[in-house]
Amino acid sequence: MDGLVVLFPAHVIRYWARPDIAYLPVTDLEPLPYALVWRREAQSEPIRALAGIIRGRGSLGS
Repeated sequence: MDGLVVLFPAHVIRYWARPDIAYLPVTDLEPLPYALVWRREAQSEPIRALAGIIRGRGSLGS
């Protein structure tokens, strides 16, 4: 698709680098907030444990 523009978080460059895609920084946008989300019926002990670890680390802003 020629001319397609999509905004991605900065870490995409590190983890999903592709030689056929040019990643250009957008410097005048606010940071992209993230949150853990899962379907209630998919909840499991590993998901609860991961959520607890992340909850314990707090937000990046704190």
